Amino acid sequence: MTSYAARAVPWGLLGTGAGLMVGLLLLVEYRPYTLWPLQGAAVGLLAGLAVWCYQEPAAVLVDTLPRRLVWRTIARSAGAVGLLAIWLMAVKETHTGYFGHTADVAWQGVAAVIAATGFMTWRRSRGSTGPAAAASAAIVAIALFLALARPLADQVPLFPYRAADDWATSRILWASLALAGLAIPFVLRTSRPAPPRRTGVAVGGRWGTAAGEG
Repeated sequence: MTSYAARAVPWGLLGTGAGLMVGLLLLVEYRPYTLWPLQGAAVGLLAGLAVWCYQEPAAVLVDTLPRRLVWRTIARSAGAVGLLAIWLMAVKETHTGYFGHTADVAWQGVAAVIAATGFMTWRRSRGSTGPAAAASAAIVAIALFLALARPLADQVPLFPYRAADDWATSRILWASLALAGLAIPFVLRTSRPAPPRRTGVAVGGRWGTAAGEG
């Protein structure tokens, strides 16, 4: 599993992106009141980097091998775990910039990675190669929009920062995202494909079956 993760995960890309992510958090610590939107951008970048851990360009070939998707997802999660370790250390070192909500900021990153992992696992289960480029760009763009424009900030406070903001609701929203991400692999693991339906075609004196007919 370790050797597979070493070959399959784009460590160079993750390292470069992680450096940029840490830089954003350092800027937030330097000027939290004016640069706070960069905190949401850092969360989006973290999730956008995490999806690259599950990109599978050779899906057509790999999906025929004995190693199942769950095993490959766990192996590739080494990259996501590494990103989370960097995130948690960076948040701890820049804690003075979060208005007393360091734990909440740390949790946002954890929840975002869990949700991104669940999404990519679902896409892979549907036969996709893992649309890392498109998914990463979309995640970062959405996070930037939510952090900068703050639409419906009172109703959907994903990135609160003032003491008067609704941090309790924010925790619930991020917990919901994390639970959704965790539920996807469980559903995929427990679900079974429907059995093939019988047709009225006789083959060699025995009734044959054909999947997908009916």
